[in-house]
Amino acid sequence: MVIYHFFFDLDYFGILEMPAWFWSQQLHGFPITIMFIGIAGASLALSAFKAADAGSLIKKLIKRGAFIFGIGILITAATWIYPHDGAILFGVLHLIGISTILAVPFLLRFTKEAQVSGKYKEKQAWILPLVFGIAVISVSKIIEKMSGPIWVVPLGIHPSEFYSLDYEPLFPWFGVVLVGIAVGAWLYPKGERRDSFSFLKNEPPFLKWISFVGRHSLLIYLGHQAVILGGVMLVEFIGFRSF
Repeated sequence: MVIYHFFFDLDYFGILEMPAWFWSQQLHGFPITIMFIGIAGASLALSAFKAADAGSLIKKLIKRGAFIFGIGILITAATWIYPHDGAILFGVLHLIGISTILAVPFLLRFTKEAQVSGKYKEKQAWILPLVFGIAVISVSKIIEKMSGPIWVVPLGIHPSEFYSLDYEPLFPWFGVVLVGIAVGAWLYPKGERRDSFSFLKNEPPFLKWISFVGRHSLLIYLGHQAVILGGVMLVEFIGFRSF
């Protein structure tokens, strides 16, 4: 994502024009977005396994979802001011924030209380969100052909002239979140890595920096563009001064 945005910024600000193949969503955009949103879903499963009971899980996820969605609203306000053209009305943070709250019913039986009482069923834990996730993704094929007013943009329905620099509607992307939850529940039943993946428990030292990035992905997402743009402007300034 960071590398893609680096080259995107170079093209957007007229510093280096990217070839036509660079803009292929199938080649870059979709795989990056699928990984980003899918991992967010898997993280929700891990978070739910750590929750003591349903009440504490609901409070935690609503609070977290509202916080992330609030950051998304700030991004909407910022992009409405500049560059305005293509302002982000429902981007990836809006999606993850709302999806975190919508996913609560799929996660209630993941808690420690549910595990002790026997309500947690391993197969149901990953099959249910997987089925619903595939259904949401499938229905999106119908929804994406529809057009409508701007206020239904979060669903994937929008005016024909709609344009946004970042747009991840609930259909199909909430489905990807649910599939991510299913993957997380399958890989980490009751929050513990499967025995078949036990060789990953001892993390090699050279991978620790990748783990650090994963644990601080929101900060990196929010700050990487500022760092990239600042670096590009500095290089431009130094290059200009050298002549």
